[in-house]
Formats: sequence, structure tokens, C-alpha cells
Amino acid sequence: MLQKLASLVCGICGDIRVEKTLLNKHGQKMGRKGLVMRKRIMEKALELIRDSSYKDLTVADVAYEADTSTSTFYVYFTDIEDVLFACVEEADQDLNSIMDVLNREWTMDNMDAMVSEFVDSYMNVWEKHSVELRIRNQEADQGNLRFLQFRLDSTRDIIEGLEKKVAAAQPHAKNPLSLVLVLFTAMERLAGANFRAMTGPTRITRKKLNDAIKELWMMLLVKGPSE
Repeated sequence: MLQKLASLVCGICGDIRVEKTLLNKHGQKMGRKGLVMRKRIMEKALELIRDSSYKDLTVADVAYEADTSTSTFYVYFTDIEDVLFACVEEADQDLNSIMDVLNREWTMDNMDAMVSEFVDSYMNVWEKHSVELRIRNQEADQGNLRFLQFRLDSTRDIIEGLEKKVAAAQPHAKNPLSLVLVLFTAMERLAGANFRAMTGPTRITRKKLNDAIKELWMMLLVKGPSE
């Protein structure tokens, strides 16, 4: 995946692991205390919008839940969009697990297993980071250039990897990229949708929908008869 400008700050068993130097809004390198506070602000922002619209979120709300002041908030973030973008950047790191699957060799012998692992990996990332990824997509769809460019960057490698596989499997396809974009967009929509609102009172389960996505990828990735 493309390297992001932001650092990845991960909490593991209560510890903070720093992969790159992070600076606060004053241009100062953050120590452990600063990293902990920044992470707490991000976590509280996400908690507040899990069941409500992020459009209603205020700096005061986030600062209060993080047990800090608004002035401290502004040491780490410019505004609400800034803290949400940081959450989106961090969530994006988990997309690397999807690239791990795509970068392996897919053959006719293992195609079914690889497609299944790819779709499951993608859906698992969305399940883990549904709030952040929905914000990314909603802001991108509304023309927010910051989120739009990030969305393009974060999905480019996945789409290009799939395009190569479809082009190899379907050498007579006029536009493999278009085929990939249509199906990938459907998969992304399925991953981010409110499942019950989408299916209503039917017997269709999320597993059945995921299996349908796998079946469609198999149709694209299994070579047809030679011409």
C-alpha cells in the first residue's frame, strides 16, 4: 500500500507503538504523553459517532469525553474533520492485510480459496472499521477533496491488483478495469451498508451476500474457453 504521511499509532495491550514521528499542531514532536492524549481524543470521537451523525459532533463534545480541554484538542487537531481524518488514516493501515492476499499467486487450483480469503479479509476490515470507512466514503462522495484523494490512494493498489488478475483470466475482455470497478464498488457498498435496512424482512443473510460476491469474482477470475 502507499505510505501515508501520517504515523500509525497503535494501542497494543495498553502500550503505544510509534512507527513514525508525529508532530502536534505547533510542530513539536510528541512524546508518550502527547501520543496517549492524541489517541484518546481519536477514540472518543469515534465512540461519539457510532450511533449518531458525525455532522453534529463538536470539539467541546470530544474534549469533554476525552477528559481534557478544547485548547488541548487544538494542540493535536485543527477541527472535527481533522480528527476524523486521522481516524480514517489509522483504519486504512489494516487494508494491508488485503494486499497480502492479493500479492500471493492465484492459480486455478487455489482460486476458490484465494477469492474467499480476499472477500473475507475485505469484509473483516470493514466490520472492524465501519465508522471510519463510512466517513471516508461519505465525505469523498460529497466532494471533500481531502477524503476523496485519500480514498483513491487507499484503494488504488487493490483495484490494480484485481485488474491484473482479471486481465490474465479474461484476455478477451475489452476493459478489465471497468469490470473490476463495477464489482469492487458493489462489494464496498455491501460492506458499508446497513444490512437490515438493505435486505428488509428477508431470509438473506450477510453470509449469503458475501458468498454471492465471491461467486461473482469467481466468474471473472476463472478463464473461459479459448477462442
